Amino acid sequence: MIHLEKISINQLICLVILTQVGVSVLTIPYAQINYSGNDSWMSILIGGVIAQVVILIIYQLGKRYADRPLPQYISDIVGKPLGSVVNFLLAAYFAQNCIMVTITYSDVINRWVLFETPWSVLIGVTFTIGAYIASSTLRSIATITQMIMLMFLICFVIVLISGMGKGDFRHFLPMGTHGIGPLLKGAIPSFWLYSGYELLLYAFPLVRSPKKKDIVIAVSAANGFTTFFYVMITVIVTYNYSESQLKSISEPMVFILRKFRWPVVQSLDILFMSIWLAVVMVTLYVYLFLAARYLAFIGGKEIRNYPLLVWIIAIVCIGVGIWFSDKQLQSRFSDYHNIATAIMIAIMPTILLLISLVRGKAAGG
Repeated sequence: MIHLEKISINQLICLVILTQVGVSVLTIPYAQINYSGNDSWMSILIGGVIAQVVILIIYQLGKRYADRPLPQYISDIVGKPLGSVVNFLLAAYFAQNCIMVTITYSDVINRWVLFETPWSVLIGVTFTIGAYIASSTLRSIATITQMIMLMFLICFVIVLISGMGKGDFRHFLPMGTHGIGPLLKGAIPSFWLYSGYELLLYAFPLVRSPKKKDIVIAVSAANGFTTFFYVMITVIVTYNYSESQLKSISEPMVFILRKFRWPVVQSLDILFMSIWLAVVMVTLYVYLFLAARYLAFIGGKEIRNYPLLVWIIAIVCIGVGIWFSDKQLQSRFSDYHNIATAIMIAIMPTILLLISLVRGKAAGG
């Protein structure tokens, strides 16, 4: 395994937060509104709680093999042939995550900001920048992410300020009338929003911490902050629009930013989306990094030319991303992506942990 410098707890928190948040910030709570209506903020909150349960499962799995990342110890759990298959599937999942993030935000940018820019240019430039960063070590990636965290905080303030516009608290009433069933149905698409903590499957042994429990506390704190951020956005959106209006507005946050009048900036929505591009880039280059690292272990022995793998994956993703310029294809791909997310970041770690417990194999445990 090529030497990768360890990251600090603070860097882990920044990585998880900025990998979790992404394009969904602009669309919340469009996917939830059809299930839980004006109670969609509750569905978002439940989704965060479910994500926290999965984080604890991933922590328990990582703790049993605390000296190695998942692509190395997977063969100890399921054997070498199946381990290679799982590593390949995880690499493919992370690669398709890159495609999903890029085509979704490129579509938003193309419709709201860069009207005349060719789709292929948006996809190509985004992946080129992402691949350049992803070909670095994890610590270098974490350092860049810490700098982008400042841009995220700027966006956080912009969202908070925009939420102070005119609205109606009656949009929240009556609360809880949809029942627990619709709330749980709305929590399913909410859970998908929190993907990013699966970074811990790879990064667990690379975190510089004297106590392993500090790692799960850090990731839990990051997930808690993301949950707060998502709930805050949902509350702001619900405050500004009624349930019937939200059913026809796919990107409510953009409309809120556009209608907000701020003497300093003329078009707050364009400013936000331009800055937010840097935040979306974090998700892209982290998943590119993970895709290459998992792909490096599919043959038993590690492929040491890691930067080459990153660029190969990026080129493949560019080709696929250009093909997904059609809106209907994007919608179908999104449905597949949601199913893959549930399997790869929740069901798969749970099965691996159960198998590991049954077989009683653990490194140092």
